Amino acid sequence: MDKSVSDLLMFYDAIFKDSYLENVNIDIIEEEGTIVLAANRNGMMYLAGRLIELCKDNKEWSHYHLDEAGAVRKCDKPMVISLIKED
Repeated sequence: MDKSVSDLLMFYDAIFKDSYLENVNIDIIEEEGTIVLAANRNGMMYLAGRLIELCKDNKEWSHYHLDEAGAVRKCDKPMVISLIKED
């Protein structure tokens, strides 16, 4: 694992220790042809953790689904966050 990702993961774990998992509110809303990803602070922390995990694994096309089956409270359209590995 890349040192910068390792450091980020260690910092993230030390600061949040999964405390952000309570009261996670994430909405994926379609407004006038634009997809809006809106979240409260805990939701943003949750999303940051998922992004760090994708970087940690560093596998091409690793992905994370955002939909009502997961942490999303309201979902007009499901969203997938996918890693494109360039190295």
